[in-house]
Amino acid sequence: MNLKSAIAAVVLGAFCTTGALAQEWKDRAEYDLVVESISKEQNPKTKLGLINQWKEKYPDTQFKTLRHNLYVTTYQQLGDGKAMKAASEDWLKDDPKAIPPYYWLNLLAISLNDTSADALAAGERAGKGLLSILDEAFEASKKPEAVSAADWAAQKVSMAGIANKTLGWVAMQRDQNEAAERYFVEALKHTPGDGAISLWTGTVIAKQKKVEKQSAALYHFIRAGAVEGPAALPADQKKQITAYAEKSYVNFHGDKGGLAEIIAQAKTSPIPPAGFKIESKDEILIKQEEELKRTQPVLALWVSIKRELSGANGPTYWENFKGTMVPGGVLVGETNVEKFKGVVVSSSPERRPKEVVLGLSSPDMSEVTIRFDTPMPNPIDPGTELEFSGVPLEYTADPFMLVFDVEKEDVVGWPKPAPPAKKAPAKRKK
Repeated sequence: MNLKSAIAAVVLGAFCTTGALAQEWKDRAEYDLVVESISKEQNPKTKLGLINQWKEKYPDTQFKTLRHNLYVTTYQQLGDGKAMKAASEDWLKDDPKAIPPYYWLNLLAISLNDTSADALAAGERAGKGLLSILDEAFEASKKPEAVSAADWAAQKVSMAGIANKTLGWVAMQRDQNEAAERYFVEALKHTPGDGAISLWTGTVIAKQKKVEKQSAALYHFIRAGAVEGPAALPADQKKQITAYAEKSYVNFHGDKGGLAEIIAQAKTSPIPPAGFKIESKDEILIKQEEELKRTQPVLALWVSIKRELSGANGPTYWENFKGTMVPGGVLVGETNVEKFKGVVVSSSPERRPKEVVLGLSSPDMSEVTIRFDTPMPNPIDPGTELEFSGVPLEYTADPFMLVFDVEKEDVVGWPKPAPPAKKAPAKRKK
């Protein structure tokens, strides 16, 4: 039995036999109006007119609960949400602990999308009010015969989910993002298949702009696009959310590695497990750099310098970097780095170079130019490995190039000049 059927069983349980009901009508005319006319009328406009007649002629009927319910459901048929809300509020005035009007007020708080201060306050009252009466309203002794014990317990859980969803939505509209997160997470525990709640949870977490919470935000976005079932988001919206989640994941993590596993996990669990974490690009880079410092300290130093010069604070870094001898014994991990190491990409002039372009990160990547005051005595082939230290002269961030002034004695690995060719012995004259 679904939620609306259970509510109908509660509201209309007394309406099962006309014989029992006939003893409580004010008179036969009231009975005929309700049982023979209102209950059989299919046109909602006509039915509303008949309900109004009932209220006008019998304001103190013994069946106010039934009348309240008919008002709400008839306005629902007419598509008049505001009238449904007003009718539900009237219902609560007669019965402050009635579940159905709280149910409708919670749904309408979101569906009407009224974000005025008064409407949000009303939504908050509806959510908190529903939570406050659940234990009493769903006591085992109050279970209708038509509802099984399992369904009765399930309806209580579902109502708690609806109330927390409303409270989370209200907090979200007020930009109370941490409170909204708490309510939404609680709602997901009770109604795990609701794709909208997953989407909203990711949204309010992302708005908090806390790096430590970005993994959770991404999880909920992924879940919103992956969850299936009657409460899932519409297909077009799921497609958009899935594309957004994938792009956000790649921007945060650096690539799609691990995404498929998270999608599979999100399909089965509405909330990320304890300790769930997606490594950021920076965290991955730090790990890689720590490993690089241990295994290739020279390259680790270069990667660090290049990243600083290429970044937004490159000009500031350059002011402290230029004009000094580098590396000059920089401690990287446990190693004193005295010289950079690179591979020759090109040189000019070809026979006696004054400039050599090197790749330090990769043999075919032009990153550094070393300049000599006087030409080197002999050419150098591309692919030759050199070590050097020097004074930074200038740089460009895009495309990246760092120029050093280098003394000949500060270069290691320059090939020795080829020995002069031996002259052929002169022929003797006969």
